[in-house]
Amino acid sequence: MTPQKISSTRRSWVQKHIRISSKLHTRIKSEDKMQFFHHLTTLFSAGTPLLESLRIASGQTQSKKMQEVIHMVTERVSAGTSLHQAMAEFPKVFETQWTEIIKTGEMSGQLTQVLTALGDHIKSSRELHTKVISSLIYPCIMCCVAVAAVVIMLWKVVPVFAAFFDDFGSKLPPITQAVVDISEFLQQKGITMLVCIAVAVFLIRVYFKTSKGKSILDRSLLSMPMVGELIVYANMEKFATNMVLLLENGLPMMETLSSLRGVFGNTVYKEAMDEIQHRVSGGSGLTTPMEESGLFTSMLVSMVKIGEESGELVKVLNQVAIYYRSKLKEVIERVVVCIEPIVIVGMGVSVAVILTSIYLPMFQMASGVK
Repeated sequence: MTPQKISSTRRSWVQKHIRISSKLHTRIKSEDKMQFFHHLTTLFSAGTPLLESLRIASGQTQSKKMQEVIHMVTERVSAGTSLHQAMAEFPKVFETQWTEIIKTGEMSGQLTQVLTALGDHIKSSRELHTKVISSLIYPCIMCCVAVAAVVIMLWKVVPVFAAFFDDFGSKLPPITQAVVDISEFLQQKGITMLVCIAVAVFLIRVYFKTSKGKSILDRSLLSMPMVGELIVYANMEKFATNMVLLLENGLPMMETLSSLRGVFGNTVYKEAMDEIQHRVSGGSGLTTPMEESGLFTSMLVSMVKIGEESGELVKVLNQVAIYYRSKLKEVIERVVVCIEPIVIVGMGVSVAVILTSIYLPMFQMASGVK
């Protein structure tokens, strides 16, 4: 094989794999945002002009929608709009606290440092989110498999034995009759039931998207065992991490509190942040309204008090963020450990009941033959 052919073969192999790896997707993932800020920071800190950095960073992302957003941001910046104002026009992509931090960086002339800190923050948040999702995938798969196994047995297996028992005309044991009745119901009304469930789920989702419905859902989730604990720890971590990020990069306290409201997905915490911001604007410290809300752990409230009194609030909250990040992982692991045996036992009991209902009449028939 000649050198030209070898080179051509290698080129085609590389080009083939580059096309696969650079395939565009339509959604904007957290990874796309993280990569964008990483590329933008690297280019800008290396002395590349902002507009050129934005154009190059746009070409590096694998999200088609993200490319479109960055292109529009670049157009606005080239027209004279500041970077934070251009990004603020796309709140679903660039969160409020991000644009506030970038605004501070532009005003102070420390945009490189701010972008670096923001990139690290997004990376850390994504790693935590990935940890949560990956931890819950296995229990969810187990639940789906368990439900599918029971439904298949009731839908396909039990009817075969039910027809066999019916041919003999003998009276079935109560447990067998109950399982057969459930199986017949699924056979006759299964599709209707699935449609009803789908419609009910759709209507519930629509209702929970309303302000009243979301408020009811959020309050209910907070009161649930383990789930409520998970939400609280996640919100403590969000509060500490984002406050550190905002204050550390020069954002005033009132603007920090205003931006923090957007961090929380739970409406109960959003309302609490509104009250805290109102109280602080009236001259109160952070500690009292946080404690009176009843939504922040005593440990966080105590640490905020120490930070306010010592003038080292950022330093103290940074340690709190590390603690709650670790605590959140512990709670997730505990939830997973609790879910697994429940699913296994539930599946085992369901299958055992179905098998018992099948074998019991067979044993009775065998005894009758003797």
